[in-house]
Amino acid sequence: MKEDILEQAVNDWLLSQPGTFTKHNVKFKPSKDDPKFKEGTDAVNSDIDVLAIHKKKKGVSRVSAASCKSWQNGFSVEGWYTKLKDPNIKVNRREAWRYFREIAVRKWGKALAKKIFEETGSKNFTYYLVVTKLNGKNLNNSIWKFENDKVFLNNLKYDSKSKVRIRIITFKEIFTDHFQRLKLKTLEATELGRLIQIVKASGVKLMGIDE
Repeated sequence: MKEDILEQAVNDWLLSQPGTFTKHNVKFKPSKDDPKFKEGTDAVNSDIDVLAIHKKKKGVSRVSAASCKSWQNGFSVEGWYTKLKDPNIKVNRREAWRYFREIAVRKWGKALAKKIFEETGSKNFTYYLVVTKLNGKNLNNSIWKFENDKVFLNNLKYDSKSKVRIRIITFKEIFTDHFQRLKLKTLEATELGRLIQIVKASGVKLMGIDE
């Protein structure tokens, strides 16, 4: 099992979808040829936690790039949205944008898009921000605002013709989707899938999940 259990769950969830292949910890960083490249802040790699290609899907659904934040206290959508709009705001003595550099800074988003193109041949993809849980009020409105922010979307594009989608998703949503789709007849290939099969076979009932 991978070091980060949330990354493992995301990888298994994506693999459970028909015709899907995944790769994890795909490293990327801005090109030194970028006019805004800074040796001090851009020389160290970031990485795509899980990159997936879905051979049976098209458009932005064909490729998924997941960034996993397994923070135990959850993710405040409105709070982080506000922080990412101000490059001077710090969280734990670190600039907020560094936690989400690919959506907050164009040169990092372009580097991510370029790496996705190199790995999959696609300029179109869905960027998944995967969190343990969501915090805050008016979540539907906050999520819509975050996912549809023009600056965030533009930062992730390979070029002006590219199509990108941002989706915020929780562990509960991933687990529930996998749980409801999984069948008992064939042994699952992933660890999360096998765990769910055991839970189903045992008759254990999980609160908040309906088959």
